[in-house]
Amino acid sequence: MSEREFLLAALAAQQHGVFSAGQAAELGLDPSTIRRRAGRGVYSRLHRGVYAIGGSPASWRRDVVGLVMSVPGLAAASHKTAAYMWDMSSIEPRHAEIVTIRHERIVRRHPQIHESVDLEERDVVMIGGIPTTTPVRTIVDLGASASSRYVERCLDTALRLHMFDLAGVERFITRVARSGRNGIGTIRPLVEERVGWTTLTESPLEDLFRRLVSKSNLVMPVEQFEVFDRLGRKVCRVDFGYPSRLIAIELDSERWHMDAVTFQRDRRKQNELQALGWKVFRFTWRQLQDDPAHVLSTLAAALI
Repeated sequence: MSEREFLLAALAAQQHGVFSAGQAAELGLDPSTIRRRAGRGVYSRLHRGVYAIGGSPASWRRDVVGLVMSVPGLAAASHKTAAYMWDMSSIEPRHAEIVTIRHERIVRRHPQIHESVDLEERDVVMIGGIPTTTPVRTIVDLGASASSRYVERCLDTALRLHMFDLAGVERFITRVARSGRNGIGTIRPLVEERVGWTTLTESPLEDLFRRLVSKSNLVMPVEQFEVFDRLGRKVCRVDFGYPSRLIAIELDSERWHMDAVTFQRDRRKQNELQALGWKVFRFTWRQLQDDPAHVLSTLAAALI
């Protein structure tokens, strides 16, 4: 292996095994040399002008890098791909999605390549060697292709992880908003709804409960309410509460509430609340998803 090929392999290793013909040329490797090497299996052709080092493992991230490099100019992982990379979503997309600047003379028929007239350098950062849209750009772009429920979950997760604040989303919307700009119609009402929120919940389960109550006629309970005994000593903190009515609401996630230690702690907490005269209502994810009317009617009856 020549020194130039060694440098190319080192560069590709930082890019999940992928390199472009342009990068190879910058290192002094002639395009015809790359094509010959590809013909012999030293390199694998992923897209026109994009290759992978032979033997490098195929992976989802390699596909993302390859697609980004397949277009000229500024491009980045975007939409659901970016949401997954930012941990806004735990679901790995089946196919990579990228965004690039719209070029009037280039006709694209690739459904995974989105074009934008407002993509700028400041909208792109590197995550693990992959150019990726910033969190705030990602959440706005998602509105153009994902369901409102998916966008809402990603927005709440990003807010909880302090990736941005609502003011930042509003500023970005103001910057890119124009007649017909995809995604704005989905994200704007979600942001406007949350502008009036006073605190952030601690889990997607709590977000689901909050959305359910906010769309009903019930008064929104206090989130993460701390309960004290008659001597002023802190007893516990409940997920939601109506303190004036001594009503506590606990949300049980199968993931966090099925182990023995948590089970015992939750029961002790419930006993302490009941000893202080509180009524405790427990709801699960399945109940909130499959039977929201029962959840709301139970609370409504308790508040009469």
